[in-house]
Order: sequence, then C-alpha cells, then structure tokens
Amino acid sequence: SNSNSNSNSNSHNSKANLNINAFSKTTQRSNTNLNAMPIDMDAITSLSSSLSSSSIATSLSPILSNENIKAAFNVATFGPQILWVFMIFLPNTQITKKLMGSYAPIVAFSLVHLFIVIASASQDNGTAPLAEFNDVFDPSGDPQQAMMGMMKYPNFVSEEWSHVLTWDLFVGRMIWLDGLKRGVFTGHSVLFCNLIGPPGFLMHVATCLITGKGLVGNEAEDLEKEEE
Repeated sequence: SNSNSNSNSNSHNSKANLNINAFSKTTQRSNTNLNAMPIDMDAITSLSSSLSSSSIATSLSPILSNENIKAAFNVATFGPQILWVFMIFLPNTQITKKLMGSYAPIVAFSLVHLFIVIASASQDNGTAPLAEFNDVFDPSGDPQQAMMGMMKYPNFVSEEWSHVLTWDLFVGRMIWLDGLKRGVFTGHSVLFCNLIGPPGFLMHVATCLITGKGLVGNEAEDLEKEEE
C-alpha cells in the first residue's frame, strides 16, 4: 500500500515537473519572439498623439463652432455697453465702483476674446493666412491694402473687433479711475473712448490740463520713492 502510494506520488510529481518545464519553454519562446519583434516607439508615440489630438478635436468641435464664435462676437459687442453707461452717467455711485473697481470685467471680456481666437484657429480656413498677415507689417508693400484683404475673413473680423472693444474698455476704466482719484470730470472722455478709442484718452488729457489738475507724473519713479 505504501509503495503504491509512493509510486502514485512520484508519478504526479513527474507530470507536474513535465508541465512546468513545458510552460517554461513556451514562455521562453514567447519572450524570444517578443524580443525579435521590432518595436517602433516613434510610431507608437505618433499614433497615440494623433488619436489624442483627434479625440480632443472631435469632442471640442461642437463648442468651437462658427455659431458659437458669432455668439461670442455678440457678447463682446453688447456686453460692455452697460458698463460704459455706468462709467459715463453714474461714475461716483457704489454700483459703478463695485462693477468696475476690479479687473473682473476686463478679465471676463478678455476670456471671450480668447475663446474667439482659439475657436477661429480650430476652423478650416478660419483665420487669415499668415502670409497675408505678414503683408500688414511689410513696409515695402501696401499694409493698408493687406489689412483690407484680411477683413474678408469673418473670424478675423470677430477677433479684431473683440480685441478693440476689450482694450477700449480697459482704457475707459483707467480714465474713470483717474477721475475718481483726482477729482476730474470724465463723462465726455469715457464716452468718446467708447466711440472712437484714443481720442477719448486725449480728451481726458486735455481736460486735466484745462482744469489745472495736470497730468499724472512718472508712476514708476513714484513707486521707487514710496519704497525708499
């Protein structure tokens, strides 16, 4: 009985060893085959990047659409107008100070502009060709004509318009704040800053000189003096 048991046990052990050896050989062959296979890491990286970019573009395409660019254009056009009304007609009220006292409105409309830029860049032929843009800064050519040519691109118009309106609001806020600090009337200057930009700033300069308030000095030097 004990001999039979030992015999069966040895038989089982032999089979187990054979199975282990067979598995080991199979694994070694698999590893050899894998090592023999050439792996192009550049191709894998390129494919991964391509799939990632494609999936991102596909998921964002409904957001970065021409319709949303038009909507952002309207926000950039009409959104700031109520802020101009407060600065022009109610410059000293608490509501105007709360609305325009921080950079929040400028940041908000800057983000609208940034959205238009990104959405336009994602469109096929959404932005004016770089060659045409370079022509605007070519003094040997006709920069004005080049700029007129770029205006045929709707998304470029949207980008430029929101760009101008956001900076007009930035300067208008600066004029309004200077008026509050130094007691200068700014309604007319802020109005013209909204309508035609830089001439509004020049009106503020003229108002400061005529009323005897003078112009703000070198602010950088003033900061150095305060630090001393």
